[in-house]
Amino acid sequence: MIALRIPGIIALTLAMIAGLYLIIFGLPGTWIILGLAIIAAAITGFHKITWVIILILIGLALLAELIEFLAGYLGARAKGASRWASLSAIVFSFIGAILLSGFPPVLGSLIGAFLGAFLGAAVVEYIIKKEWKQARRAGIAVLFGRVVAIISKVAVGVAMIVITLYGLIG
Repeated sequence: MIALRIPGIIALTLAMIAGLYLIIFGLPGTWIILGLAIIAAAITGFHKITWVIILILIGLALLAELIEFLAGYLGARAKGASRWASLSAIVFSFIGAILLSGFPPVLGSLIGAFLGAFLGAAVVEYIIKKEWKQARRAGIAVLFGRVVAIISKVAVGVAMIVITLYGLIG
């Protein structure tokens, strides 16, 4: 039985780490981690990972979403960026992460996400307001918000993984 348990925990850990990686692309990595934790809880009959742990993980996933929203919104609005600039930053962040994902694998995705957020916001803001100085400020503000959002979500995702593994192993 223990021989099957170790590969299962390793597979779960690797799948959860993949969920962390998806956060860079703006995908719901924390929700994937939560789903994997629920599957692991069901496999163990909710004896190792209890409903209390699941509720804590749900709360953390919701907190991560709130932080992401507030970081993006407040970062953009602080410098007067338009809603379109904020929206384009999200879209271009995703595109940038994909385009640079192979250069080098994780670092390239981060650079692409940040560069895409800046360019997406700055270009759209320039198209709307026709003022480069304001477009640059909006791009930097959105970039800062995106950095805070990704770092925060990854940190919450790591906490979710640690809590899940502690429930399984501890």
